[in-house]
Amino acid sequence: MRNVLPAILVKTWASLLLAAAIVTTSGCAVRRTTTVAPAQAPAPSMEASANDLVGRLNAWADKIHTFTATVDFEPTAGSVYSGVIKEYHDVKGFILVKKPAFVRVIGQAPVIRTNIFDMVSNGETFRLNLPPKHKFIVGPTTFTRPAKNALENLRPQHILDALLIPPIDPAREKFSYEQAEEGGRRFYVLTVFQAEGADGMFPLRKVWFDRTNLDVARLQIYGPQGAYLEDAQYSDYQDFQGTRFPAAIRITRPIDDYGLAITIQKAVFNQEIAPEKFELKKPDGAELVELSAVAQAEDEHGK
Repeated sequence: MRNVLPAILVKTWASLLLAAAIVTTSGCAVRRTTTVAPAQAPAPSMEASANDLVGRLNAWADKIHTFTATVDFEPTAGSVYSGVIKEYHDVKGFILVKKPAFVRVIGQAPVIRTNIFDMVSNGETFRLNLPPKHKFIVGPTTFTRPAKNALENLRPQHILDALLIPPIDPAREKFSYEQAEEGGRRFYVLTVFQAEGADGMFPLRKVWFDRTNLDVARLQIYGPQGAYLEDAQYSDYQDFQGTRFPAAIRITRPIDDYGLAITIQKAVFNQEIAPEKFELKKPDGAELVELSAVAQAEDEHGK
């Protein structure tokens, strides 16, 4: 019996030590376990009918009559703007808009704030001054022929088209209504069509509404025969003294090798703008380039 008791005690102590080791090991494993948070649930989608969206767009468009903004410009990769401002990292500018079609866009170099480009349009013709290139370019706003010199593709009208989305007139314009999903986000899309012709119907513009808040997220603009002309994307909506407007706008013109990001720093809406603000005269010593005349000369030379 003397030898049995110590043996029992040894076994008991061994069992207790083994249990303690298991508990300790398990405890360490628990402390090292990493809890992965579940993916953030997407914001709930809002519901809206086609008429709701048309009314929302028209009320927003009708509210804006003039627009003056201080902005930052950033050309996108491959943009014709890169040819003008590629050497600058801090390009400030100004945009002035007055309905129905007046617009002026100025880009300035950093520090010294001299103009890099200055362009204006009245809806029929445009004028573009490029001081670094000593060129002054004029032409009709409808002139869409890509120029051999990419800088001549710059148009103030393109920026105006992105800033002022036209309202939809249900009485005279045909449009469709659909739901779409892109990049994990949900949208409503209104497609406004051009007047129906012998070749059928073609889109004129598409307006995308973010279903999380029903803000306009994107505008796509089309030309004759459905040619894809412009893509404008909107984000960072802010309240500018009672007018809700996107502070970040990214414009892409695939047909013109044209891309520009605009960040609005300050904006004032619906204050009178003097007519002379939309006048731009050719500086002394600048080369005058008339696009219509250049195109005619190229056509004649081609013949």
